[in-house]
Amino acid sequence: MIYENPPATANIRQGDIFYPLPFGLLQLSKLMTLQKDSIQEDTWESVMENTKTFIGLPILPTWGIVATQDCDCDRAPLISFFQILPFTKTTAKPEALPKTPKAWQSYIVRQSRENAKWFYLPEDENTGFSEKMAVTFYNVFQIQREDLEKYKSTLRKGRLNDVADEHYRESISHYFRRYPYDEWYPLNKEEFEEYQKSQPKVEITPFKYQK
Repeated sequence: MIYENPPATANIRQGDIFYPLPFGLLQLSKLMTLQKDSIQEDTWESVMENTKTFIGLPILPTWGIVATQDCDCDRAPLISFFQILPFTKTTAKPEALPKTPKAWQSYIVRQSRENAKWFYLPEDENTGFSEKMAVTFYNVFQIQREDLEKYKSTLRKGRLNDVADEHYRESISHYFRRYPYDEWYPLNKEEFEEYQKSQPKVEITPFKYQK
């Protein structure tokens, strides 16, 4: 497939796939703080006043792919990862996903071209993917580089090959340079009215010059 198995001693680089990695989320409005003999719920506003407070953080094991560029992987104090999730969790309607190879090939090619928020990863037993997966660019977490170096021989499950790695780099660039804009902004009043008619199920707010 699109994966390689680097030697255990190979340097960490962008496109390396690791599992399991610790993934945790902090809720600023609901933090579980550890006291001397109890655990209590707190907020970040109160916690930040006491720098010696210990916080209990729920950790989930997850797949991750290195986001940090190659030139920084051997010197940055932290290595950034994008979370990898089963493909069925990247869509609000998993039941609507294709069921046949013919439908899948069309879906994968089209969505990879049009959808910038994820990067498709096919299933692969050698890597450990038992189902279709996707890199989710909006879920980013970090691991200390020195710690990661100690465990790379056991946690690294593979890396993208040259073709996939080049596409991966371009996909990252495309995702982070996107500019969200209201596509109707250059239309005059009459054009905007026609545009609004063409989108009956979408709430569209006109600019002042389009009213």
